[in-house]
Amino acid sequence: MNSNLTSFCGLCCSDCIPSDSELFSLIDSLDKKLQDIQFEQYAELKSETNEHFNDYSTFLVVLDQIRKLKCNRPCQLEGGKPNCTIRVCAGEKGFSGCWECENRKDCTLLDRLRTIHPHIDEHLDLINRVGPSDWFDMRKEHYRWQVVDRRDNPSD
Repeated sequence: MNSNLTSFCGLCCSDCIPSDSELFSLIDSLDKKLQDIQFEQYAELKSETNEHFNDYSTFLVVLDQIRKLKCNRPCQLEGGKPNCTIRVCAGEKGFSGCWECENRKDCTLLDRLRTIHPHIDEHLDLINRVGPSDWFDMRKEHYRWQVVDRRDNPSD
């Protein structure tokens, strides 16, 4: 796989929700359709008999916030957050990514990611061992909610 999909922090860009182009295409299509059919007026009318439609404006705000998550290209190609502290740190040290840093296990810059991505340290070790192009087929779940609890499936 393309090493540019290995982010500075050791995540696989193609696993991240912000890089899911299908999701953002659907959001754009939904938003256009809702505008075309003037759903805001319909929601106002429906709110007279269904109180949940009073939250339609909140739905639109959330939809817009989801849209703002979109990442157009991998961070190795100037995508992602421009002020990412991990990217800045790696750049200042002359590293291609955190996997090259001997202090990565104690790095507080990775702490927030560790709460969301339970295998990030294992992935960094793996990338350090096999390289940013060859670790993809060996990676584990990306987000913590994707991790299967083996106690629930003892046959695994």
